[in-house]
Amino acid sequence: VGKSAFLGKSHSGGKEDSVLQYVVNNSLRENPVLTKLKLRTLEDPWSIMMVASEQAQFMANLIKLINATKAIEIGMYTGYNALSMALAMPENGSVVACEIEETYVDIAKPFFKEAGVENKIDVRHQIAMKTLDELIAAGEAGTYDFVFIDADKLNYDRYYEKSLELIRKGGIIAIDNV
Repeated sequence: VGKSAFLGKSHSGGKEDSVLQYVVNNSLRENPVLTKLKLRTLEDPWSIMMVASEQAQFMANLIKLINATKAIEIGMYTGYNALSMALAMPENGSVVACEIEETYVDIAKPFFKEAGVENKIDVRHQIAMKTLDELIAAGEAGTYDFVFIDADKLNYDRYYEKSLELIRKGGIIAIDNV
């Protein structure tokens, strides 16, 4: 992936972008646990994979605007965006977070607990396609309000097709890097 793919994130090449820095400096409202998780994630050699704070806040605002109570994140990484979505939802909200790397699941879970939303985040530590198929088989087609696809790019088409089955009419599917 070329360097241009990483520009525009406040925690990477976006520091050179004065408009982006203005947005981050003047509109970001980050929960203290999100800040702690972001700092922990930035210690990871693959931290460029983390959703930028301003992007997570945008998705949290979308979740609030559509009154979402059910979301899926395909590609959780260390859980920054899953945590942001769970914090944006009402008490009965739930996020299914798909992640295959155990290391990242282990990083995420203590932060979910600290934020008091561990009961709202269902981490599925397996291949995302298996989770999506299980949700469909369990009769959950058409019941999700929001889906965020941010995993292995080779499977984006497959994730999108499954997400179309799972999303409700009027729901939102957000896709990273497109």
